[in-house]
Amino acid sequence: MDTTDAGRLEIHGRLAEEAAIAAVIEGARAGRSALLVVRGPPGIGKSTLLEHAVQGSSDLSVLRARGVESETELAFAALHQLLLPVLGHADHLPRHQRAVLRSALGMEDSLEGPVVDRFLIAVAVLGLLATAAEEQPVICLVDDAHWLDHASAATLLFVARRLGAERIGFVFAARDPDRHSFPTADLPELRLEGLDVDAAVALLGERTGRPVHHGVARRLVEWTAGNPLALIELPSVLTVQQLAGETPLPSPLPLPLNVERLFSERVRRLPDDARALLVVAAAEDTGRLGPILAAARSSGLPATALDAAERDGLVAVREDELRFPHPLVRSAVYQSATTSERRGAHLALSRAYRDVGDADRRAWHAAAAAWEPDENVVRELELVAARAAGRGGFGAAGTALARAAELSADGGARCRRLVAAAENAWMAGQLGHAAELLESARRWGSDPLLRADIGRLRGWLQYSVGSPAAARRIHIEAAGQVGGADGRRARELLTAAAESAWLSRDRDSGIEIRTVMSTLGPLEEARDGPAQDLLSGFLHLLEGNTRAGVRLIAESIRSAERLGDGQLMAAAAQHALYVGDDDAALRLSRGAVARARANGAVAELLFALPRLAHAEFLAGHWTAAAAGAAETVRLARGAGHEELSALPLAWLSLVSSLRGDDEDADTHGTELESLADGHELGVFRAPSLEIVRWGRSTRRLLSPRPASALVDLEGLAHPVVTAMATVDRVEAAVLAGDLTAAHLWSTRMEDLAEATGAPWALASAAHCRGVAADGPAAWEHFTEALRHHDSARRPFARGRTLLAYGEALRRARKRVAARPYLGAAMDQFQSLTATDWAQRARLELRACGETTARRGDPSALLRLTSQELQVARFVASGLPTRTVAAQLFLSPRTVDFHLRNVFAKLGISSRSELAAQSFD
Repeated sequence: MDTTDAGRLEIHGRLAEEAAIAAVIEGARAGRSALLVVRGPPGIGKSTLLEHAVQGSSDLSVLRARGVESETELAFAALHQLLLPVLGHADHLPRHQRAVLRSALGMEDSLEGPVVDRFLIAVAVLGLLATAAEEQPVICLVDDAHWLDHASAATLLFVARRLGAERIGFVFAARDPDRHSFPTADLPELRLEGLDVDAAVALLGERTGRPVHHGVARRLVEWTAGNPLALIELPSVLTVQQLAGETPLPSPLPLPLNVERLFSERVRRLPDDARALLVVAAAEDTGRLGPILAAARSSGLPATALDAAERDGLVAVREDELRFPHPLVRSAVYQSATTSERRGAHLALSRAYRDVGDADRRAWHAAAAAWEPDENVVRELELVAARAAGRGGFGAAGTALARAAELSADGGARCRRLVAAAENAWMAGQLGHAAELLESARRWGSDPLLRADIGRLRGWLQYSVGSPAAARRIHIEAAGQVGGADGRRARELLTAAAESAWLSRDRDSGIEIRTVMSTLGPLEEARDGPAQDLLSGFLHLLEGNTRAGVRLIAESIRSAERLGDGQLMAAAAQHALYVGDDDAALRLSRGAVARARANGAVAELLFALPRLAHAEFLAGHWTAAAAGAAETVRLARGAGHEELSALPLAWLSLVSSLRGDDEDADTHGTELESLADGHELGVFRAPSLEIVRWGRSTRRLLSPRPASALVDLEGLAHPVVTAMATVDRVEAAVLAGDLTAAHLWSTRMEDLAEATGAPWALASAAHCRGVAADGPAAWEHFTEALRHHDSARRPFARGRTLLAYGEALRRARKRVAARPYLGAAMDQFQSLTATDWAQRARLELRACGETTARRGDPSALLRLTSQELQVARFVASGLPTRTVAAQLFLSPRTVDFHLRNVFAKLGISSRSELAAQSFD
């Protein structure tokens, strides 16, 4: 701990704040992980609070890291700081996690093979900290978090959000209002305010060793807003008599409002040699004395030049480390230097780091010293980027390539490097920065292939978090530009545009796509065939040729499975949902999720889990669907991609609606609508909002005014959502007397059923015919629907047909004949825990004279939280605790904690009993 006077003095008046941090530490001691973000302006005392909190805690393993402004471009620099004392525990990690972590920290060469998923590194860090915490509680203190390199910040925030029952506490300190650089809006925060007058009196008294007048202290608190750093600098500008109230304070007070300016004045009073050496130290920014002195020597500065700065308290030297008393001192030194002085310091440091063999820092200092294009520096930065990307540090790689682009003389080379920088920013999740880089690249790119790459990325950005319509325009234009040079690339762009056009029913875009297609040459290789099938398939669907579209897309799905390509099969899982192939959708989605879990690929999981939730929902595995959706929401928020929680929130709202949990349904729906208000949401906006609307309409169908459901249902437009909601739409339209709408929607389902031959679609088409008919004709259609349901795997839809058939029979006074159908409907709904629908079937049964009690409500699983449910499902499958932990990105201790809760809630005591449970 820093034992300087300033370090001790700044804790005056902070009892409540100390207690808040102490609670995090005590929680870790008690086995309850906790985290806290301490925020406040510069000089408010954040660092001192952190260090004071762990003083004398010999029973804790205290890990420290500090964000360093000059290291924001060095991937995982802060993470290495933090983990260095516990890296010995890495031997206990699974082999792949250990290798990924060592590679990320630069302890061994980058891994060969696929690009490392940055979240697999976070999983390894979580495992490392959890292992260390088995030995003794771990407290992680991360100061100046607003200056963390992007890779370290993303990793540590992900880990902090995944903590559960480990003996781990995290305390971050960050400047306020620098929330853009360290976004933690969803985490518990402690906001530090200025000191009050009594605390200021005590602080100044200890600083000077003399009493300070209370009235004087009040004036100074008003002037400094109670900032402790400003207050402890006052004795350097005020006399003892003024502080004691014996002589008046000067008017105006000489203390600048900006504390940094006060340090700047002290720096300017130093001798030239001392000031020049301080500029080198401030430019180096890591505190390593060796490179600082080596750079000073190469600049002709004697080591004794530090003496004056030490005597003035502007730096402190401890063994091989040079430390500034506060980051503002470093900032004041650097900012008060001229541009040429800063450039000279960086140039000297680049030479120093060449001698010690640190290629990354050498390159960055050389880049900071460069004033004009320099291909030597550019090549070094490209090597920095390659090393960073190989370790999963995509943000650092993007920054290096962007700086390399700035130093490129040739416009084409600049464009190429900007595109590469954007790709890395995309991989890092820095979508806004990626968009800015691409806009810059557009000004420099003339090569058609390069412009196509720019268009591809710009389009995907729009699809992900922007406007699908804008994305289509970008992709069609890019395909037209590149079609003559690279047909494969053009087809890739057109396929994305065609899929989006079909989902948005944008026929004008379809015409444009057909026009560009006509300019493309023949397929170059056999493996281009599936891509062509997909492109043509989407266009046929858009143009109303459903049979041809379904046939081509189904063929592309079979091709993906034959090729065995993971990425193609993940996309095919989505395409299977488009063409109503429930079996393929479930099989491919489960495979994609399993691969993502096995590889620790959280980024892939964020897209694969919502697809699996969709497929599980259709198959009647509502509990599993809700658990997967809830996991996606947690992962998306933990990964800093809140916009990717839209679709899973929609599935959570829908399942809650169908289960009669109106409060949960509304909560999730409101969260989604709030998210949609602040984010574009890209291709996820329409289906997410429409799924919520559909869920609300199902509740209206059960209300005393079921025809009112038509208000929500008639506004549905997304083809996937409308297909799922067709039965509800037709029933609501018939009840409202809108037979035209009922006929239109029924006809569309007939077309889909004929094109796909899917049993569920054939059943839905027959059900719709039954709803629109009366008497024996209706019964015949319902009987046909049930026959198709026997081959389908959509139990809720089957329950709806059973209910509709039973109600039709009851209305025709065929009560005895209605009972078996209504009873089967009630059983079906109860198995799904669709309580309101089960109650409707129960009331119909009573109206038919049935009073026999039916099967019980299997609602025990509903007492489990979504995370407990996921743990239960994996443990029930026979997986050991450590494997479950790796699959769910949790620690083994947290898995065991959840498992104990599962046993208690389900009234069981063994894994074998758990294996006998059903978790669908």
